[in-house]
Amino acid sequence: MTILLTRARPQATATAARLLQRGYRSVIAPLVQIEVVEGVVGPAQAILVTSPNGAAALAGKDIDHSTPILAVGERTAATLRKAGFRSVLSADGDAAALAALALSTLAPAKGRVIHARGETITRSPLDPLRAAGFDTGETILYRTVTLPRFEPDILPHLATTTTALVYSPGSARRLADAAASLPAGTLPALHIIAISSAALAPLQGNPITASLRAASHPSEDAMLALLDKIPKNPVAPPVNRR
Repeated sequence: MTILLTRARPQATATAARLLQRGYRSVIAPLVQIEVVEGVVGPAQAILVTSPNGAAALAGKDIDHSTPILAVGERTAATLRKAGFRSVLSADGDAAALAALALSTLAPAKGRVIHARGETITRSPLDPLRAAGFDTGETILYRTVTLPRFEPDILPHLATTTTALVYSPGSARRLADAAASLPAGTLPALHIIAISSAALAPLQGNPITASLRAASHPSEDAMLALLDKIPKNPVAPPVNRR
């Protein structure tokens, strides 16, 4: 089994290493790149972080590392802890779980809560906090730039792929759009494993899909556990063309 990874190259490379440990081939074919922007993070009682990309961007900012951080999931939290933040909690879920964690651990009287995020988001964890009387703010730290087509040198390897990992609705749309621009027969119908049902939605009924499966929990660990239920081929190194 060969897995197609269309995330930004740093994230795809990290996932490919995890896949190799589990016995999967992978083809790294980014359809997106992440650009850090010059957002300013002001004083806050806590900062909410909803993605590993946000965590990586926040890690590069000159802010007090004792500021409490609430992360959407454990991989995001691990990135922040590695960067030296001393008080990091993980919601181990999605934006709703992060909002619930914030409501249970923070207080409106203790000051502003900031969401450090990308330029485009699907759902804000701040909405329930605003309804509860919190002073909130947002800081954009990165933008997602779509790469509309697969790189030419990766095209011969697409025919070997059998399965794709999809991490968001945007990821699903980018895959569908890039596949539509390919010559017939370049990309086989793929088994799709998505981080959530919402991430599957843009691919419903698309002829590039052989099957659609959503992880039981919005995490890469759950996606890989679902992948493990499908018979796999022997280990081989990932294809990572530039």
